[in-house]
Amino acid sequence: MSGGKRPVLVDQGLALDLFLKALLREPDPPRPAAPVQEAAPEPEAPVEPAQVPAPAAAPALPETAAEPAAPPPPAVTEAGAEAPAPVRFDIPPWAGEPFQVLLFRAGGLTLAVPLVELSGVLEWPGHITPMPGHADFYLGLVNHHGIKVPVVDTARLVLPARALARLAGEDPLARVSRIVLIDEGRWGLACDQVAEVVTLEPEAVRWRTERPRQPWIAGTVVAHMCALLDAGEFARRLRQGRPAAGD
Repeated sequence: MSGGKRPVLVDQGLALDLFLKALLREPDPPRPAAPVQEAAPEPEAPVEPAQVPAPAAAPALPETAAEPAAPPPPAVTEAGAEAPAPVRFDIPPWAGEPFQVLLFRAGGLTLAVPLVELSGVLEWPGHITPMPGHADFYLGLVNHHGIKVPVVDTARLVLPARALARLAGEDPLARVSRIVLIDEGRWGLACDQVAEVVTLEPEAVRWRTERPRQPWIAGTVVAHMCALLDAGEFARRLRQGRPAAGD
């Protein structure tokens, strides 16, 4: 056995690739159910009428104006209920021409954020103020130009449970090295590393105008097989205290 070579985990890249394909696959539109044709009832044999004695005549009552019976309330069924219209997202105007994105990695997953939605990138500071009582994806506060910016563990928000199992027991503060600022510097996304800035043509992105799941994903950067982050939607969900994964 040759020494000095580390074993190569060949399944991690494949697992991330399959995850992205499943994550970004648009659901097929529901097909209308085929009408069910009811079988015509078989003719029944004629039944001889039973000999019933005629009832005794009821006593005559004074004539009164009969009030019409109130119609029963219409039945409400799930089948007849109108499904809520899916939320549609417009392709941003700046995407009509070439634009630049920053590639960064979080928990082994590559993400892209448009530079027009990026507020800056910070080195991981030597100290971060913890935030007791908050969700586990809040890492703490960093001071940036006199403003306390809340920092979240991006990997914990975007990775599914199975991929997060790889990070179980790991200290995220020892894993991250950069902070990507979005929403005019109001939020910091902790990431493992910042890769590069690339220029994309409009047709290089498979945009998601309907997002039934993971609405923070604006589309897929096909050449880099990564998700394009909708920074505005991501920040909105952070303000609401809703994690991004598992929608």
